[in-house]
Amino acid sequence: MGHSNITDRQAIFNLISRYEDMLEKFQVKFADHKSYHALIDYYERECLLDRALEVVGYAIDQTGYDTFFFLRKAELLLEKKEATQALFLLDQVDAKSPGLLQTSILRAEAFAMMGMHDQSLALLDGLKFNANSGELCKIYVCEALIYDSLKEFERMFYVLKAALAEDPSNSEALSRMWYVVEYARKHEESVELHEKIVEEDPYNALAWYNLGASQSYLCNYEEAIEAYEFAYLSKDDFEFAYRECAEVCLITGDFQKALGCYQDVLERFEPDGDLFLNIGKCYEALGNYLVARDFFQRSVDFDYYCAEAHFHIGQCFGKQKEWHKAVGAYQKAIKLERKNEDFLSALAEAYSNTGNLKKALEYYREAADTAPEMPEHWVKLAHFLMKNRRFNEAIEVLDEADENAWGPELLYCRSACFFEMGNKSEALFVLEEALYEDFDAHTALFRLMPVLEKDKEVKAVIAIFQPE
Repeated sequence: MGHSNITDRQAIFNLISRYEDMLEKFQVKFADHKSYHALIDYYERECLLDRALEVVGYAIDQTGYDTFFFLRKAELLLEKKEATQALFLLDQVDAKSPGLLQTSILRAEAFAMMGMHDQSLALLDGLKFNANSGELCKIYVCEALIYDSLKEFERMFYVLKAALAEDPSNSEALSRMWYVVEYARKHEESVELHEKIVEEDPYNALAWYNLGASQSYLCNYEEAIEAYEFAYLSKDDFEFAYRECAEVCLITGDFQKALGCYQDVLERFEPDGDLFLNIGKCYEALGNYLVARDFFQRSVDFDYYCAEAHFHIGQCFGKQKEWHKAVGAYQKAIKLERKNEDFLSALAEAYSNTGNLKKALEYYREAADTAPEMPEHWVKLAHFLMKNRRFNEAIEVLDEADENAWGPELLYCRSACFFEMGNKSEALFVLEEALYEDFDAHTALFRLMPVLEKDKEVKAVIAIFQPE
């Protein structure tokens, strides 16, 4: 965690301690308003709205009429969905300080919360006529909130776009734009919008972040990584930018770069189980199984019920050929998440490598039954039977698979099985069918039977179907 974050946390905790002491003595009174602001903001961030309202109440008692604290209290009441009380408070503000834009915006929010959407939108439309650019942006953001509550995401997108046209740096508009783009499926427009914003303001971290999200959705991964990098370089405490950049790096297979992003998170922010899990995945992909296991264990220590962490501990043991230990880790994962076909298949493989063929067959079978639409688990079951020379049963499994799943690997597996049985003519016939269905998948045959890669007849058949 960065030094500034630690300092900020210590400062707020010291302030909370002072406040608690004052409460015990029934004498809550700070020398300046900043302390009240800091406490209210902290309790709001932590979703402790009753505590925030308590503090704002003391602030009002001490300061008498202060527009800021009255409006702050109205905001908190709206967050608690107490619209009627908020409107009562806004009436008081209007009586003492008429014509405030913030009062009208909060009133519109309250109307919307009470289901009075037409009145809310009409109020906001009336405010637009004499508003300056900054005020227009606030009005549009409020209007976007109303469309959000109505789940009219396309209209919300365009209203937020209008808000950003008035103020491209408005953090609330940029934050809400991030998720509405997803709902409204406006990723191409989002790219165009945010590219224009960052051209004019290259240090706009939220705009870079939104650009990264849309580029990632469009599978423009290199552009997404670059955008996320600019986001956290513009704002070095932008935790989500580091994490999202790492996620895209995992997709592209750049595990070293992903690891660098996750290590930045580990150094700068409060760690969590997911962070330890993802760091472990990077080390696992890089072949450093000992360090990977350490991070998976830290993930488990953080959250014992993370089945995926137990599974990856098993994966590391398996890659180190420590199959008995792998069995134990996989069993823990399955105990937490029984119906996971990948966990079941991995445990089957581990049992197979320990010589417990009965258990291996049981779990290969369960994996196939758990996800019958996925051909790879039928292939693993059939291949296990083939290796144990139970060829007729393997063919029966592939027949059953054909009723539930589709995939060229099923045909290549059937061909391999006939090769193993010594029925070469049938094997070559099925191979031709498989090559016709999906030539590019033919390496599946060699994974099942590496020896066939040098078979002259097999090579000849493959050559016939080789695309020009």
